[in-house]
Amino acid sequence: MRRTTWIATTAGAVAIVTVAVVVGVTVGAPTPEPTRAARATATVTPTSTPSPEPALAAVPAAPSDAALAALPLAFHDAVVPQLLDGGDVQPEDTWRIATPRTPLVALYASPSSRARPVATLSHLVSTINRPAATAVWGRSPGEDGGMILVSTPSRNRTPGDGGDPDAPSATFAWARAADFTITRTDRMITVDVTASTVSVVTRGGEVTATEAARLGTPEDPTPTDTATYVEAAYVDTRVTYTQGNPIILTGAHSSRIPSYGGNAALTALHYYPDPTGSSHGCVRISAEMTRTLAALPVGTPIRFT
Repeated sequence: MRRTTWIATTAGAVAIVTVAVVVGVTVGAPTPEPTRAARATATVTPTSTPSPEPALAAVPAAPSDAALAALPLAFHDAVVPQLLDGGDVQPEDTWRIATPRTPLVALYASPSSRARPVATLSHLVSTINRPAATAVWGRSPGEDGGMILVSTPSRNRTPGDGGDPDAPSATFAWARAADFTITRTDRMITVDVTASTVSVVTRGGEVTATEAARLGTPEDPTPTDTATYVEAAYVDTRVTYTQGNPIILTGAHSSRIPSYGGNAALTALHYYPDPTGSSHGCVRISAEMTRTLAALPVGTPIRFT
């Protein structure tokens, strides 16, 4: 009886031990390391979806040839009221020159895609039929290079008797960048009206040429606080006092008189044989300086300070 009981108890103990072993393996053993595939899955960081790039602003559609021909031409004797001046825009030095790609390009009073052209700029300088180019003073982003702010050779108001006594010397307009070939320049002309000097400066601030100049009078002043450009550099033997030296024509006009010498009181840098006295608003310089300035490309920016 005692032996039989021992056998039964032993059998029960064996069964219990067996269960304990099974449970011990399942619960007490160290957790196996994940497989390589499992580790890779565990450390993968979800890839974020890249934000779409913002769409470029639209620019005005190119006007037809007929529409361009119907617009007023911005040239040195024209007055186009819609053109901008220093009260409308603040020109910034971009060190770029824009050359029209077609015979006429459209000018706008704003860089909006809904803007309508107000005038045109020719690929030739009026009356002397030389290739035209202009200075770039700003840029707005947009399709096809966006819009550029350029100098124009026209006025937007007439000064003098019967005109606006505060008429600006220079004007600007927006244009489609795609209508121009745009190139870099590393030279600018500065006319310091206070110091009565003319200089050529580089983008890095180096002065490569400078000299004293004879300027206008308070009644017939040389432009001040004005940004403009070299509209043309040419020799005109009919202007005898220049003695065959180049005339550097700018896009600026007198702010006080409506006309002079048969034109709209244009401002030029030119030679004059008398080294004393004052001008009628132009900038009188030496023969050597006229040649230095004439060697610069048409469209070179000019700052009257």
